[in-house]
Amino acid sequence: MTIDPDIRRFVESARVAHLATASADGDPHVVAVTFVLIDGDIFIAIDEKAKTTTRLRRVTNIVQNPRATLLVDVYDDNWSKLGWAMLRGTAEVIMPGDDITPRRDEILAELRAKYHQYHEHNLAGRPLIRLSVERVTSW
Repeated sequence: MTIDPDIRRFVESARVAHLATASADGDPHVVAVTFVLIDGDIFIAIDEKAKTTTRLRRVTNIVQNPRATLLVDVYDDNWSKLGWAMLRGTAEVIMPGDDITPRRDEILAELRAKYHQYHEHNLAGRPLIRLSVERVTSW
């Protein structure tokens, strides 16, 4: 999918977004994530922070129900500065060793360029989430 250049700039400039997933029975789950936008896909690392497992609810939900949404928003008490972009699509969990395009090394390099904290993380041996964007709405 081609994303409007203004929306692309807005999304790419965001430092955090919120990923919404749902279980097989529709139980919703929303979590703040860091991400990069490459072509028409959103990539999210399952990093090391305080996580002791890669079996996170967002991962389990995506395996059960691949429909997901990423919300990028800006809030300001001056409501004329409010804005958001909602990117909906199909998500998948990409395990280390899976053959993907763009390549894992490129994705990890983009994540590390955007978030210096990732230079201290072993991302190569951990899953990634890819959201293939199918629909974008914004305001």
